[in-house]
Amino acid sequence: MSLGAMSVVGGLLLATSVPALAVTATDTEVRASVYAPAEDTLSVRPQSLDVGSEVALAPIDTEAWEVEAAPPPIESSVAGVGSVSLIETPRVVWPVDPSRIASGFGGRSAPCAGCSTFHDGIDFNPGEGAPIVSLADGVVITATESGGGLGVYVEIQHNIGGELVTSLYAHQQYGSLQVSVGQRVTAGQVIGAVGTTGQSTGPHLHLEMYGADGVRFDGLGWLQSHVTG
Repeated sequence: MSLGAMSVVGGLLLATSVPALAVTATDTEVRASVYAPAEDTLSVRPQSLDVGSEVALAPIDTEAWEVEAAPPPIESSVAGVGSVSLIETPRVVWPVDPSRIASGFGGRSAPCAGCSTFHDGIDFNPGEGAPIVSLADGVVITATESGGGLGVYVEIQHNIGGELVTSLYAHQQYGSLQVSVGQRVTAGQVIGAVGTTGQSTGPHLHLEMYGADGVRFDGLGWLQSHVTG
């Protein structure tokens, strides 16, 4: 920055003898440099500048914040294992490819001798040998190859939205089970493969779902509203 009066002589712009003032600043001081044309000298006069003053921080008012406690786990009783804590899980996936459904939930004509006229589950038909995955995190409460009409099947209990939900995967292939009773599984983990064991008319996954009361409900509608990926 320069300060001074200007005059014009013979068409030339000349500066008067008013000194020019140059100011530079560093982190810790300001240097004021004064140039005097008559003396043709430059003098530097350091000046202190306080840049280290502390800024007072207001204390945090902890009462202004609300901390939501994590929901308590659900205790599940697993035969031969004992009590198992089920942590709430937000992720739900399709157990198999849902694009082909052979039979829905509810009343129907019995498809075979001994088959019921009320279908307790959903029949998916992704093809024989297709992998079956757990639809959510949980703990295995049944894993057997001697399931009677259900054939080779697995049951898994989950804590979904703070509610106990059980999923059952029936008619799996012999020798395909990948889990055992008491084992913790995650959403999308392979538990077996599609087969036609038990009372079955062809390869498919028979999926049943029920809550703490044991009453079966429409798993297809439930999955359509809960699947997250």
